[in-house]
Amino acid sequence: MFSINNNVNSLVAQQAFAQNNIKLMQGFNKLSTGLRINSGADDPAGLIASENLRATLAQLEAETRSLERAQHVTNTADAALGEISDLASRAEELAVANANTAGMSQAEIDANQMELDSIIQSVDRIASTTTFNGSKLLDGSFSMTAAHDTFTFQSAQANDLTADVDGTTYSLNDLKSGGSLAINGGDTASAAQVLRTVTGQIATARGRLGAISANTISPALNSLHVAIENITAAESFIRDTNFAFETANIARNQILGAASLNSMGIANNQPRMVLSLLG
Repeated sequence: MFSINNNVNSLVAQQAFAQNNIKLMQGFNKLSTGLRINSGADDPAGLIASENLRATLAQLEAETRSLERAQHVTNTADAALGEISDLASRAEELAVANANTAGMSQAEIDANQMELDSIIQSVDRIASTTTFNGSKLLDGSFSMTAAHDTFTFQSAQANDLTADVDGTTYSLNDLKSGGSLAINGGDTASAAQVLRTVTGQIATARGRLGAISANTISPALNSLHVAIENITAAESFIRDTNFAFETANIARNQILGAASLNSMGIANNQPRMVLSLLG
């Protein structure tokens, strides 16, 4: 039916053009943001799933950062203990040297004692100044929680490095000048035994740190990295834009928009045909 007052065909074409224009704008929005879901209206269920995955990712990334920091803590403590171990080995050399005094002058023996005193002071200095983020690591006060386990770091201060010799407990401080095991006049054999024991204690402490790092922290980090990778892939699949799909949709909607505009022009010309009937 021809009608001048109501051009139904034009209204249909206008509606089609408006719908195509909305879809075109949505496509451009997805391409410009890189996200398939930019609001809840785009995919309500997908948005809920994506937000839950993002929350899980945030938790995993926070735990990863915490474990990486724990790894740095153990590495810092291990490096300091390595220095103390080297000092303890040198101290043992001095004790053994003073235990065999053949051909040595008293001045040499005293010089070895002075070097041993300096070594013990260095051990205390390293133990008291080795810190991470303001926390002292080797004074016996530090503990940390990593991978749901709590670890306490052994003190490496001279007074806490002890050994039992014939039922008597000695510390590294007893080897200082004037101490009961001073190597310039005391029981050098017992002093060497104390130093051997202390060296073993330091090696054990380093081994424990290494075990924490290799068998607790590293596996937990590896597991977290795998979980983050998989969850990121899942979240990306749900929320990110498929550029090939969207560009194809945009091309389609552009063609449909042009077709609806052309149809609108044809529909708007239809009322003029009524004039031919009147003529």
